[in-house]
Amino acid sequence: MKWDPWSFSYNLLNKRIEGVLPHFKDLHFQLRKSGIKIAFKAYISLMFLASIIAFIIAMIVTPILLPLIFGIELISLANILLSVMFAGLVFIFTLIIFYVYPGIMASNRKIPIENNLPYISSFLTLLSSSNVPPSVIFRSMARIDTLSEVKQDFSNMVRDVELFGKDLMNSILDNVKYIPNDKLREILKGYVATVRTGGNPTEYLRIATDNISRERMGKLDMMLESLSAIAEIYILVLVAMPLLFVVLLATLGMIGSGGMAMDPAWILYLLSYVGIPLMAAVIIVLVSTFEK
Repeated sequence: MKWDPWSFSYNLLNKRIEGVLPHFKDLHFQLRKSGIKIAFKAYISLMFLASIIAFIIAMIVTPILLPLIFGIELISLANILLSVMFAGLVFIFTLIIFYVYPGIMASNRKIPIENNLPYISSFLTLLSSSNVPPSVIFRSMARIDTLSEVKQDFSNMVRDVELFGKDLMNSILDNVKYIPNDKLREILKGYVATVRTGGNPTEYLRIATDNISRERMGKLDMMLESLSAIAEIYILVLVAMPLLFVVLLATLGMIGSGGMAMDPAWILYLLSYVGIPLMAAVIIVLVSTFEK
């Protein structure tokens, strides 16, 4: 039998953490959005057990390290107090790491879904236009390995229908709130509303796909304009300006530095080995912020 730390933590702290669970309702929501396949109570148990273990380790190690670092006596009130304070900080820091981790994972899922949203919407439209039942549409979406970011969300919808006997539309509404992307969430909510009101879901999905495609094209146009501006800045700052300074400083070096505080040769060295790489790094960072 495979050993899991969260299962061990839950078996160890099951009844002891019941009182703190209501204080972590928002963590439960983030845990579902993140796609982490750990039960809420098991995750809370693991969070507290890991924090307790970190506290114990800190209480063992800190009293030995503090005298070596700060020169205080090994057996002293100051060493005990500082060790307890440091171990308490380690306990709190470990709790914070476990608390924010699901939110970070949910944010990491949001970007790939946003990038693949036109393909997700187009595939939904294609399946719907084939006149297949909604259950087949969502079952097919749950089997697409290339869209791993949403595969789990659609799998949960299908699971609730096939294993728990839920209505498909209710299952979609129950699970759609855990999708980290707002646009996909609104598309699926609109799909449910269209089906329930007797509308044409294929036409709804087609319009939604067209809107997403137009919005994506607009973003791409803006990105191209920004890249064009960055390219002009790159030519000006990293090509033309360094050449101008090289010619200027080389000329000053031949005719004499005059009243300059620094030798032109050293300025050339700084420009070549410090200035240009730094400016190039800034431009790389700017380009990396654009939507892929």
